[in-house]
Amino acid sequence: MRAASNPRTSIFGARGERLLRERRRPSLALNVLGLTVAVVGIGIAVSGIVDLIDGGPDVAALLLTGLVTWIVGSVVWRTTVVPSQIRVLDVFTTVTIAWVTIAAVGAIPYLVTGHFTRIDDALFEAMSGFTTTGATVTADIEATSKGLLFWRSMTQWMGGMGVIVLVVAVLPTVGSGGMSLLEAEAPGPTGERLTPRVRETARRLWAVYLGFTVLMATAYFVAGMSLFDAVSHSFTTVSTGGFSPYQGSFGHFESATLEWICIVGMMLAGGSFTLYWRALRGNVKPLLRSTEFRVYLFMVGAMTLWAFITAGNGGSQSTGFRDALFTVSSTVTTTGYVATEYGLWSETAQSLLLIALPLGAMAGSTAGGIKILRIMAVSSFAHREALKHLHPKLVRPVRVGNALLSDDVAGKVVGFLILALVIFGGGSFAIAATGPDLITSFSASATSLGNVGPGLGALDHSGDFLVIPREGRLIAIGQMLLGRLEIYPVILAISVVTLRLPKSMLPRRTKRS
Repeated sequence: MRAASNPRTSIFGARGERLLRERRRPSLALNVLGLTVAVVGIGIAVSGIVDLIDGGPDVAALLLTGLVTWIVGSVVWRTTVVPSQIRVLDVFTTVTIAWVTIAAVGAIPYLVTGHFTRIDDALFEAMSGFTTTGATVTADIEATSKGLLFWRSMTQWMGGMGVIVLVVAVLPTVGSGGMSLLEAEAPGPTGERLTPRVRETARRLWAVYLGFTVLMATAYFVAGMSLFDAVSHSFTTVSTGGFSPYQGSFGHFESATLEWICIVGMMLAGGSFTLYWRALRGNVKPLLRSTEFRVYLFMVGAMTLWAFITAGNGGSQSTGFRDALFTVSSTVTTTGYVATEYGLWSETAQSLLLIALPLGAMAGSTAGGIKILRIMAVSSFAHREALKHLHPKLVRPVRVGNALLSDDVAGKVVGFLILALVIFGGGSFAIAATGPDLITSFSASATSLGNVGPGLGALDHSGDFLVIPREGRLIAIGQMLLGRLEIYPVILAISVVTLRLPKSMLPRRTKRS
């Protein structure tokens, strides 16, 4: 009777659970990696079910791949346990290894179905999906099976909020180490608890994300999309990913109503999900009083007005306000949907898009890019340093709205921006060395590092990354990962492997509660 009344007793029984727990190997990386791979396996299997409903040709390949992936991930997860003490450096290494692994696993469906015959092409498509970049090397999207297209969209949905955020929501208590995992993966310069418990914070973020997805799918369906299209586009809208089951992207529908719904969806996805949670709980003031939110809206509005005014090409090519707003919203939020031939805009308007490519939206959103919060912090820091030339003894804090940033945090933000510029510039010239012209190379680097997708030059509304040589695409894969994990976790993980830092230089351990 006691065993039956204990809700925590698993199918292994109390004694089985105890023996299993005692034999588990303490490893943060393997434990998180195992559960992450198991989640990816479930996603592949669901895509197989979608293909089964549609009567597609990839049912067996997707279902079998999903099942094997889930089994392997589950075994690794069940045979390991989160250590009692977690080193901060281990968190960065774990996140980086997990993302490289899920990209590799996510590439398998493209290979087993014959969609791609080369590993590098499949890895590019998978990395572009999970990092919500939206760049593609699929030559004929509409010839692809519904199951594989659904998997393509699902990779972006998983990567939008973050697979590891979902894993933390499922894992047993991981204490401050769990918060480090969230901070290492979540887009934005700061991590914020919604509750004292990290696991509950992760659950609430995913609850908002899931609710937003259902809302967008419903709106798309009511406005005229098929159920498949509505769900697929809801995945890639809330994740600011931009993959579409159609060659013409969102412009395929030629519907003003759908485009307005998408604009609202993209703009909301570019906002902070933590502020949304508070607003849904009745506390709207933090959202309305957010300086970053107001700057975000102003930036999109100003860029839209500028694009609307300057987009004409010698008086023969013009664009409406909706086209300008859609394109600017898609670029700033790093979604990457295409609804108009922006490659025919004037050079002035296209230059604006090139500037907007790496910016990104708000911290705490699913958008990529530098983030408005960092831009505001660097601007305040630069203003203070300029004033110090006039008043050397000036004491002035770095401000972001009403918040004050310590010099340590401001230094990290400036350091991040410098690293981003170096990676962007170095990547641009490295890609150019493989053959493309400078405009195409610069936009390829910016759109990869910013996780946007489309670019300029040969990567405009009518192009894709097939115009970039394979060597250039390998560079872009690395930039996608750096952009999604925001540089530091990847660099620190690489330093562990290559430099083998001595223990005296390693960060302290955090206890697992």
